[in-house]
Amino acid sequence: MSATLDSSPRFTQQLLWVVGAFTLALLPHIPDLRLWIVLLALIAVAVRLVIALRHWKLPPKAVRIAVAFAAMLGVLASYRTLNGLEAGTALLVLMGGMKLFETANRRDLTVVVFVSYFLLFAGFLYDQSLLRLPWMLATAWLLTVTLMRTHQTAPMSMREALKLTGKMVLQSLPLAIALFLFFPRLPGQFWAVPGRSAAATGIDDEMSPGDISELSLSSATAFRVKFDGDMPPPRERYWRGPVLHDFDGRTWRRLQQFLPEQPVTPSGPVYRYTVTQEPNNRSWIFGLEAVTDWPRERARLWSDRQLFAMGRLSALSSFQLESRPRYRTEGPLPTTTRNVDTRAGDHNPRSKLLAQELYARAGSPEAFVEAVLNKFREEEYFYTLEPPRLEADSIDDFLFNTRRGFCEHFASAFTMLARAAGIPARVVLGYQGGEYNPMGDYLIVRQADAHAWSEIWIDGQGWVRVDPTAAVAPERVERGMDAALDEDEPVPGRLLKRFDALAQMRLAWDALNTFWNNQIVEFGAGQQRSLLEWFGIEDADWEALGMAMVIALATFFAALTGWLAWRYRPRERDPIVQTYAQLCRRLAKDGFVRAPYEGPEDYLSRVAQARPVLAAQIEEIRSLYIGLRYGPAPLDSQLSRLKFLVSQLKA
Repeated sequence: MSATLDSSPRFTQQLLWVVGAFTLALLPHIPDLRLWIVLLALIAVAVRLVIALRHWKLPPKAVRIAVAFAAMLGVLASYRTLNGLEAGTALLVLMGGMKLFETANRRDLTVVVFVSYFLLFAGFLYDQSLLRLPWMLATAWLLTVTLMRTHQTAPMSMREALKLTGKMVLQSLPLAIALFLFFPRLPGQFWAVPGRSAAATGIDDEMSPGDISELSLSSATAFRVKFDGDMPPPRERYWRGPVLHDFDGRTWRRLQQFLPEQPVTPSGPVYRYTVTQEPNNRSWIFGLEAVTDWPRERARLWSDRQLFAMGRLSALSSFQLESRPRYRTEGPLPTTTRNVDTRAGDHNPRSKLLAQELYARAGSPEAFVEAVLNKFREEEYFYTLEPPRLEADSIDDFLFNTRRGFCEHFASAFTMLARAAGIPARVVLGYQGGEYNPMGDYLIVRQADAHAWSEIWIDGQGWVRVDPTAAVAPERVERGMDAALDEDEPVPGRLLKRFDALAQMRLAWDALNTFWNNQIVEFGAGQQRSLLEWFGIEDADWEALGMAMVIALATFFAALTGWLAWRYRPRERDPIVQTYAQLCRRLAKDGFVRAPYEGPEDYLSRVAQARPVLAAQIEEIRSLYIGLRYGPAPLDSQLSRLKFLVSQLKA
């Protein structure tokens, strides 16, 4: 049996509002959903509108159940689960679309609106950026307007509905702020929702020719760094990431086995700072070389000085770190590490022969390093974002043929040459430099700052950083990639930097985003503790947080009650009406209750007939009241006489 459609114009208008609100809540999820899910939801919206406009019957119940069951199986097949953020959101979208097929009354419309609310809020689990906030607020406002218009008993214009709902939203803000500030911050992921399996962005755990040059074409932010004191100079801004040990002749990869621990002795200035990384679905944390202190409950340091988070960074994440750029690795190099970091592979025979010749002439690792760097400086090697493709023996092809490359070409070639000469060496991926934002006093490190350099082992000194790119393009380290490349190179952000106004706007927007990320998105137990200490609450625990929240809620509701009492206070009554009401109460005590349909003329005439002794007083009262209430402007003397007669009536 098919459900019957309410075809009244009022219901159709309410349905249009609900369909529009559901579509607005769906739109932010389109980039994160499978295409078939989006299409099925939009088809459901379109079909429901056609049914409403053509006054058709709703699909039979069996058809609706079959479609909903098939949609659920489709989600299970696509995501291998019905749990988690992505699968749960997909299921919510489809259930909202399927619910449209049975919207036959106001209750059904309300269910779709509430599904839209959950769908809207699920968007914040994907993206909490400031850019998305206006859309979310506007959609939440319109959803509330839709809910109100669905349940209104009297016709209300759109302007009135928007105005009334806007007032409701503003009135709820103090409560929302109080809950945000004082509700206890729980450890772990929000609502224990599993992290999303978004595609990884940024630096990977392997490197082939061209990988970093492609990444450097992006001006997207990788992370931001806020220093507690002075910043290190540009030449020391090496942000360490994955360390690559395995080499197959073309591609470098991170080693899967754990190498022996090697203690280090740091020296030089101490830098304390907070790194706020954008989501990259990776686990490595980019810190200045060399990290000496980190949150050990959230991260660990591997033997090659690479810092790892305990899980994948699928959301904006902040880490408070300490680094000392100058350090020395103690002790001899373990045999396991030496064997791993001297493997040069079976490829690139010309490069191996070159390395052996250079080392034979140099006689020491230090002299060999200088000989290779001099080769890069003095011969025609070029630093470029658009290097040519390399053959299978990529190092041979680069060193002897193309001679054009980006940082990964020079780091790969140098590291392989060092290994061929018997010197332990490895490639380090990360970022170098960063753009200072004076509006927020922090560094912006972008994907365009991605960099690769080498480390070699020298007995008595330990691991030593060697950046071959600095030999070819020293401006890259001191002033950034923009200064190191020719004008015709496609450097991201170069055009904006030429116009001061655009550059300032870009920095202002980034500063605003940083404030939003640090103070709102990343507001956690630490910030909450500092806030409570500012209010005089030391060492806040659950009881203190609960008390602060109760006080905040009590203050809010007391203020709201006071405002409502003032807003809806009884209007001051007319003294003439008050006097007549007093007369009616006194007569009612004597058994003369005024009937709802009785006016003053009939009522007082009835009383006078029943009590002849009071007839003269009643008649004068009746005459005064009718004259004062319905006649021209009353005189104060007449009102005084009326009050006097009413007061004396009891006697």
